[in-house]
Amino acid sequence: MDFLLKYDMSSEDIEEITNRNDEAIIKNVSLNRDNVIEVIDYLLEVGVDKSVIKDLFVEQIGMFFRTKDEIADVFDEYEIESIIKSLNYDVNTVDLIEFS
Repeated sequence: MDFLLKYDMSSEDIEEITNRNDEAIIKNVSLNRDNVIEVIDYLLEVGVDKSVIKDLFVEQIGMFFRTKDEIADVFDEYEIESIIKSLNYDVNTVDLIEFS
């Protein structure tokens, strides 16, 4: 998961993410690296803080198993500025978003 280093995550951050998640989940993140990168880039593009990306990996890693298009479609259904503001305040806001 060294590709996360380019998002200002440290080796310690990656170790925390690895320790807080099941081995199969971490393997899935690594196998789907391109999708994960696309999702991270989209989240940053719409205004999610870099520090929140790490928190999402620790608390809401399932977000990265969706495609960018799935996330964008759901964000478009809501007021995107409110979602981003809420995510930047508390990553567990993801639980309130209904993904189909």
